[in-house]
Amino acid sequence: MSILAGSVTKVRKQPKNIYAETISLCPECAKDCQAYYEEKDEGIYLNIECSEHRLHSEKVENDAQFFKQRYEQEYEKDCKHLALPITYRCNLRCKYCYTLSNSSLLLPEDRPIEKLTGMIKSFDGNVTLIGGEATIRKDLLQIIRIAKGIDSKRKISIATNGQRLHDINFVKELKESGLDFVFLSFDDIEYEGSQIIHQNKIEALSNCYKLRMPVWLQRTIDKLPQLDSIFELLEAYKRVIFNVTIRTVKPFGMLYPKHEIFVSSIIKYLKKENDYRKGGSPFNNYITLKGKNVKVCSWINDVKRIDPIDSNYIISDDTLTPFHRGMKMDEVLLKRRGSKPQLIS
Repeated sequence: MSILAGSVTKVRKQPKNIYAETISLCPECAKDCQAYYEEKDEGIYLNIECSEHRLHSEKVENDAQFFKQRYEQEYEKDCKHLALPITYRCNLRCKYCYTLSNSSLLLPEDRPIEKLTGMIKSFDGNVTLIGGEATIRKDLLQIIRIAKGIDSKRKISIATNGQRLHDINFVKELKESGLDFVFLSFDDIEYEGSQIIHQNKIEALSNCYKLRMPVWLQRTIDKLPQLDSIFELLEAYKRVIFNVTIRTVKPFGMLYPKHEIFVSSIIKYLKKENDYRKGGSPFNNYITLKGKNVKVCSWINDVKRIDPIDSNYIISDDTLTPFHRGMKMDEVLLKRRGSKPQLIS
């Protein structure tokens, strides 16, 4: 049974300085709740009130004018993409993990290939196989071949931390199986915290370059200077990198950041205040770096203003829902299931 059950809740009397009203998700139960943006001297806050839980207030932007300029743009939702978790297991322990891999929670078993095939057949659009870490699945190549066989015109990709892609033979097998491109998580070494992990990602990107495997580079930051090293990558591997996503760390998942970075801060740091495309939102700005399309984004649970090219997502109870909503629903679901038994030595 989906945890979407429940009606939109009523909110109490709101303050006078409301900028806009919307629907958001309760951080504790993931149900739809009435919400509103409140403008204060220090920025824009999203206030969410659930009838069962406390009032939740989250600062979503420190630049009110930046927020309002983009919030008032014409906005359309168009989604023909599915992010399909094929495992919750992972070969890394990142300090920020939105899928809660390697946590103490009771994570679901991998979906059997027959079930994954049925989910792919029932979806009309492009598919990204995600995790956890998708490359952990021993039958990954078979899943890719089946997905391409269902509809050869659709794009099939994987989201990966790149650790297995440091083996050029594995990248070759991915390409020969029909994989169209790779979503490669490639963060700054200061963020990664490991020279070995970072070096494996460099080798993964180099292998994709050698084999002409297209790469959609994804970078998460928790400090603005972590943006600097991306320019060298874009210059060195511009033939194979075709898109870039820059994402700010959010209070979500396994570990909450001490300091939050806002989309406007990234835009200003990159000196791209006047370089954006209409049709985005305050949480999804589109700019250009080194001739590449770049999406600068922040995960905000605003049901009415989700990313216009946001993915569909299948959560752990097999519910199909928009990606941002699904990540929060999964977080709540998995925490409800509780922790794994602790081993006593």
